[in-house]
Amino acid sequence: MISLTCQDIIIAANRSAIAARRMEAELNAADSRLGDGDTGTMLARLLSTIEAADLDKENFGDTFAAMALAAAESTGSSLGTLISAALFSMSRYCGSRSELPLVELSALLKTARDEMLALGRSRLDDKTIIDGLHAVATAIEGPTTQDEIARAADEAAKHAIWEFKGKPCRVGRARMWSEQSTKHDDPGMVALAGIVRAIASPYWEP
Repeated sequence: MISLTCQDIIIAANRSAIAARRMEAELNAADSRLGDGDTGTMLARLLSTIEAADLDKENFGDTFAAMALAAAESTGSSLGTLISAALFSMSRYCGSRSELPLVELSALLKTARDEMLALGRSRLDDKTIIDGLHAVATAIEGPTTQDEIARAADEAAKHAIWEFKGKPCRVGRARMWSEQSTKHDDPGMVALAGIVRAIASPYWEP
């Protein structure tokens, strides 16, 4: 059975930070249409702080906890708080394990999804990053190889953006411009798709 190690998580964190820095201007522009226009900068700072943290731990619980603490220290934004909480929930899920079977990745992401929904007092179909995360977690339930999971995750994250085109944002500042929000993609979902692509693409030829 193929398993993930803590080193895989560190590599994913590095790829995520690189992707966020590359997307910073794009995400700020997307966010400026309905929000403060700083999502790209916040996310780049958050993921770069995680990247720079000491993540070389003996188990997944400690690795994810270190990531969560770094995220919390980097920003007090609502999205940053959700990401930090999601990482803490993943820490609790994994505990002292030093390996995680690849087939459990879906369950791990669902744990993060549920924590974000509870803390944000939101629901699926509100057109947020959580909808993208839900799509990815659901899509990788069946695949069992790294290649299959990587492809399924990438396609699901991209498809989620397409699926919500024409739908209104129902939470956050964007909900105040519900009709206008139907014309724009959610910046969080766009960010997630870019990060998933950065993590997944080395496992296959996109």
